[in-house]
Amino acid sequence: MKKGKIMLSLLIVSCGFITACAQQDKANQPEQATDAELQTVEQTNASIHPYGGWYCPDNLRGFPPVNVIELPSVPVVNGRMPTQEETRNGTSLMYFDPAEYPTAKPVDITLPKLAHYYSPQTRQTELVIVIQAVIVDADTVVGFRYLNGGNGTSWYNEVDFLTETEVSEIGSTPFVFLEAEIDASKETIWGVIASTDYAQSLGKRFGKEEFFDQPWTNDSHVRLNLDVPGEKARGYVMTLFGNLYLQIDYDMSGRQVVEKILVLENEDGSSKLQFAFGPYPDNYDSQKARWEKWLAEVKEVSEWK
Repeated sequence: MKKGKIMLSLLIVSCGFITACAQQDKANQPEQATDAELQTVEQTNASIHPYGGWYCPDNLRGFPPVNVIELPSVPVVNGRMPTQEETRNGTSLMYFDPAEYPTAKPVDITLPKLAHYYSPQTRQTELVIVIQAVIVDADTVVGFRYLNGGNGTSWYNEVDFLTETEVSEIGSTPFVFLEAEIDASKETIWGVIASTDYAQSLGKRFGKEEFFDQPWTNDSHVRLNLDVPGEKARGYVMTLFGNLYLQIDYDMSGRQVVEKILVLENEDGSSKLQFAFGPYPDNYDSQKARWEKWLAEVKEVSEWK
C-alpha cells in the first residue's frame, strides 16, 4: 500500500511541468507495444521500480537539453533528501515523505554525474545526467535527465557512471532548443510543419509520405524506422496526452542525434511549440540560425492561416 501511494505522489511532483509524460506501470504494461499503446509512448517491457518509473523525453520545459561542458551547473541536491519544492522546480525528481519512508536516504555520491543508460524505448544506450540517487527499503533508485531533454527514473544498477576522463573526451554537446507561443491550434501547426521541406524529407526517407500529407487528428500516429549502411533511426509521431509529439533518435555510425518536436495546446486555443535538435558540436551557430528561421516561418504561416 505504501508503495502505491508514493508512486502516485512522485508522478505528480516530477511530471507536473507539462501534461505530456508517459508513466510506466509494470503491472499493466504489455510485453510488446501495440498501436494503441503508441498513443501513450512506444515502449517495450522494462523493469520499473515502484517509486516512480516514468519516461518523460518530452518534458523539455522542465528539463531542457544540456551541454556536457555545462554539467557542473546542473542544479542538484547533495547530502540530504530533497524537499517537495525541489522536486517541483527541477532540482530533483523523487520526493519521499519521511513519515512514510523514514529510512530513505541519499546514496553517498556527489551529483550531478553523467552516465550511460540503455533506453528500452529508443533501443539505444543514451547519455543521462543523474541528479538523484536514493536508498529506500531494500531498493536503490536514481532520477535522471536525458542529455537531449526530458527526464526519467531507473534502478541504480541500470546506469553506468562515466569517469571524468570519459566525460572530458565527449567534448561539447550543444543542442538547438527553441520555443515559441503560436496563436494557432496544433492541427493548424501540424499542417504547416508537414508542408515544410524538413517534414517532407522525413516522409520520403522513412517511406511515410502519406502520413505527412494527412491532416492531424487525435488518432494520428506513426512509427519511423530506418536501417541503412552507416545510419539507423527509430522514432514516432503521435498524440501524447492530447499534445502533438515527434521524436526521432538517429545512430550515425555511433554518433547519436535526436529530433524532438512538441506542440502543447493552450486552453485559449493557442499553442506552444518546443523543439530540441542535435547535438551540433561542429556547426552549432549555422544550425541554430537555420532552425530559428524555420520556427519563425512556421509561426508566421500558422498564425496567418
